[in-house]
Amino acid sequence: MKFSFSKKVKRYSVFVFFLINIFNTTQAQLVPLPTVWKFKLGDNMKWASPLFSDAGWSFKPIGSSWAATGMKDNFYAWYRVKIIIPSSMKSAESGKGIKLNLGKINEVDQTFFNGKLIGHTGALPPAYETKWNAERVYTIPENDIQWDKENLIAVRVFSSDAGGIGMYQGPYNYGPIQWSDFISVQNSITETDHNGFITKIKFTNSGNYAFSGAVKYWIKDKYNKEVFTETKQVRVLPGKGYETGVTFSDYQPVNEDIFKVDYEVTENNTSATVKYEQVYLANRQVDIKVAGEPKAIIPYMVKAAFTPVSLQDQILKGYVGKRFMQNLEERLLNIDENGIMSGYLQRPGIHPWIGEHVGKYLESACNVWKVTHNPKLKAQMDRMMYELINSQLDDGYLGTYTPDNYWTSWDVWSHVYNLYGLLAYYTTTGYQPSLEACKRMGDLLCKTFGNKPGQRDIILAGEHVGMAATSVLDPMVELYRYTGEKKYLNFCYYILDSWKQKDGPKIISTLLATGKVNKVADGKAYEMLANLLGLLKLYRVTGDTRFLNPVLIAWNDIVKNRLYITGTTSSFEHFKGDGILPASDKDDVGEGCVTVTWIQVNQNLLDITGELKYVGQIEKSIYNQLFGAENPESGCVSYFTPLMGVKPFSCSITCCTSSVPRGIALIPYFTFGNVKNVPTLMLYGPASYKENITTADKKNINLSLQIESNFPESGNSIITVNTSQTALFPLALRIPSWSRSFIAEVDGKEYKGTANQYLVIKRIWEPGQKIKVSFEIPVQIVTDSINYPGQIAFQRGPQVLAFDNSLNVELLKKYQFGSNQKLLVEKPGSKSDANVLPGQWIGRQAYTVPVIDRKKKEANPQFVLVPFADASQTGGDIKVWMPLDVTNQLIKNNQ
Repeated sequence: MKFSFSKKVKRYSVFVFFLINIFNTTQAQLVPLPTVWKFKLGDNMKWASPLFSDAGWSFKPIGSSWAATGMKDNFYAWYRVKIIIPSSMKSAESGKGIKLNLGKINEVDQTFFNGKLIGHTGALPPAYETKWNAERVYTIPENDIQWDKENLIAVRVFSSDAGGIGMYQGPYNYGPIQWSDFISVQNSITETDHNGFITKIKFTNSGNYAFSGAVKYWIKDKYNKEVFTETKQVRVLPGKGYETGVTFSDYQPVNEDIFKVDYEVTENNTSATVKYEQVYLANRQVDIKVAGEPKAIIPYMVKAAFTPVSLQDQILKGYVGKRFMQNLEERLLNIDENGIMSGYLQRPGIHPWIGEHVGKYLESACNVWKVTHNPKLKAQMDRMMYELINSQLDDGYLGTYTPDNYWTSWDVWSHVYNLYGLLAYYTTTGYQPSLEACKRMGDLLCKTFGNKPGQRDIILAGEHVGMAATSVLDPMVELYRYTGEKKYLNFCYYILDSWKQKDGPKIISTLLATGKVNKVADGKAYEMLANLLGLLKLYRVTGDTRFLNPVLIAWNDIVKNRLYITGTTSSFEHFKGDGILPASDKDDVGEGCVTVTWIQVNQNLLDITGELKYVGQIEKSIYNQLFGAENPESGCVSYFTPLMGVKPFSCSITCCTSSVPRGIALIPYFTFGNVKNVPTLMLYGPASYKENITTADKKNINLSLQIESNFPESGNSIITVNTSQTALFPLALRIPSWSRSFIAEVDGKEYKGTANQYLVIKRIWEPGQKIKVSFEIPVQIVTDSINYPGQIAFQRGPQVLAFDNSLNVELLKKYQFGSNQKLLVEKPGSKSDANVLPGQWIGRQAYTVPVIDRKKKEANPQFVLVPFADASQTGGDIKVWMPLDVTNQLIKNNQ
């Protein structure tokens, strides 16, 4: 989401005001509900009755969803709990009842109190309507309450999807209906001269309630020292729509730059209160000086087979370079700072996982800044990092929840990504407070979770059989590396132990036993891959192969059974059965977060082994699913990126609009580097690289490569090798598995390469020598006999090609493309014809496919294919799988 702001009003929008209305009221006498309820799958209306005995039911914590593993979709479950409501609550607003807050429920609920229906949200079949993201706030009539005795709350839940259901996020409490249920409170902060600011508070009556009370206002600096306070009276007259407000004095900071702005509204007659706190950055010109990139205290025990050249020593050009810069200019620099920071500046956040976005942004921004040194990006990431660490609580908590909901739902998950983001900032700039914030988070996690008395179970603190919470394994390994504090490593071992427990995901044991990722826990792809990534990091730190082998098993299973030709996996966010790869826009294909984490898994396997098969998977993902998920014109992102249909690009805040830019920012980590100390070119796009190398005869020389190329349009390139002095050393070129007739020529000598191998050229290199590289980029025909029998797809080198309706209007006038009638076509050529593309099209690759008249046996019209990554950028309906017959061609089966 993008919002416009006036020049004088800072960090506020309708979005933020809405948060205040809904979430920042704190009532007197609010009583938390029990955190563990009775639970049963199935459906029986007798279960709503207080007379029914649930003695045989199981127990289930509220505050996290769960998966009905092995069950079909469209099912019911019931929650029941008994509470005692004290008669003292009668006194407040007598006759209006008691408000019951049940948070969010996936997907539809009916809620009963002592057997009577008091509310429902969503609609049950046959008129099914999901309301998974709606707050459940119901009123319990006073006449139905048994005061000072047991009362039964029963919640009937319906879900259309077995993947994640239940009472997944609070708040869970009850209390008397009071003034704040009728009068909304909003605030705005306006900048004044010299970084000063004025706070205004507006009251709006939504009913006929008369209110009089006091507003206490105070400001604290970042050390929690009160620096200003003021109290004003307020009176709200009855009448719907009546508005009034109070304005507090202009506060002029002396040396401070960031504050906590608090106010408390108290009704005179009842003492019922609304409390509010916000972090406010008065001086937005934050400038963090770069101290340098710190080295890890704990080196990897497993020596890296591949190490990328420093990101600062890369300049990416051509197709990849343009996409990299579009990611910066259209996405990162246009990020909705207010939206992704709101949950930290004003707790709680608007939805359970709002907290993940700033960490993802910071990691992306750090990697992009290392390459570009863009000053606007640096200022932005400095500002957001500074706000984030100053929103951390004294005990180390850095989530977006309120205390009654700590460590439920996606709370640990937010800490995962804050660790990622702040560690990335620290390793980029050397800014010590960023690392200290990570240590405070790590200490709090170590204190909160474990097997000792009084500690929580981390499996119960996250979604998807606990995998969302245990994905903290990866950043905790990195925290151990950069601090050297063994308690963080010990916490990683605790996570592995938690996997084994009865209600744990059993990641390692299931992979060893079955060899299939879809059998692990609930099969949730993103969270599982994130845990596997942590296992790889733990292997690299410890050298224990027990952590590597399960990941290799998972990798082989995904590549063999669950990988789309575009380099992604998952449908409806889960791993499906063997070979089940539905690809339409109704199949929720290739969640962007899954694509990025799959790339990260391959990146680490490449670093560990140096094996080319991992580069091949990375290249496939980059040139297809990753680039295809971000619109090159708008920077908007497709949460799911189908192979068939329209890509649903959106600029709203989702996990994937944060993840996909993060994936694009990773590209410099696998372009050029050293494979077992041999400088090696991995990707063939135009670029400049430089590094210092030591030759076999101990010479230290400066090496730079200039790659002139228009890859992926063609396989011809010239690599200029510049050295600070003449020297003997090897230089390696990756030979892609899809390439044909690979030849490298230096000073008239030819070196022939074999597909899927390294070509090592060892010679005396003189400054300015050139390598002329040429290879064919063949077009392959691919089939899928399981999901799209009788249809084919075209793959040109690493790129999958797609039919875009918006580029083939004339053909569609003549043919019912996509019907049961197959067109007879010639195989598309490997040479691009950009002239067939409209002027506004971003990307210059297009391949024409002649259509053959079956009767006349001659070419008729032709249609246009473009790279899948470019397709649907103007909203066109696309097809990767097409009902075509191709004249005299060999076909490769994808299954």
